[in-house]
Amino acid sequence: MKKKKQKSLQCEIYDQMASLKCACIRKKCGIISFCNDTYEALAAFHENSLMELSIEDKKTGETPFYLHFEAIDIRTARDNIDAFFAFLKDKKPVKESLDVAAAKGRQPMKLLVSCTSGLTSSYFAYTMKNALDKAGVPVTIDAVSFTEIDKVQARYDYILLAPQIAYKLPEYREKYGDRVMKVDSRDFATYDAVKVMNCLIHGNVA
Repeated sequence: MKKKKQKSLQCEIYDQMASLKCACIRKKCGIISFCNDTYEALAAFHENSLMELSIEDKKTGETPFYLHFEAIDIRTARDNIDAFFAFLKDKKPVKESLDVAAAKGRQPMKLLVSCTSGLTSSYFAYTMKNALDKAGVPVTIDAVSFTEIDKVQARYDYILLAPQIAYKLPEYREKYGDRVMKVDSRDFATYDAVKVMNCLIHGNVA
């Protein structure tokens, strides 16, 4: 029953995206593309309700936005898709600067980032650690699959849930309180580790 529900949600998302005027459908490979002067955006639909959202810069060939997730929860799926289209429309995205003074003015943080398998959260943790090291901000950042959170959570000040498991926020908030937060879909997809750190510093957690 659960798999049928997930498949139904993925089909619903596909139909909605395919109905958009700007959509270009590639039926054989399950991809819907959207283009503007700056970007080519792809929404790929795979088996097991897996979706990939990616945006490529036409000029540089770089991929400034990438996110994959299972279409399990409608709210999470919509947040991810909204972030995808918001970035596509934003031709000149501006990233925040790290509030170094505020970061250095508090005790070093210990952060745990988690996603479905621990792979994408590992890269996000690496990006975040690298940015903070360059700014001279001491921090401990590790990444795990959500199946490992309960075993290791006591060691960390904050638990950051990737968009893939954002639907689990109420469950982990009930267990571990306000030190659990979800990482904004756009911030995670663009690896905007600085914005996430600023949110933690100033207590603007979701």
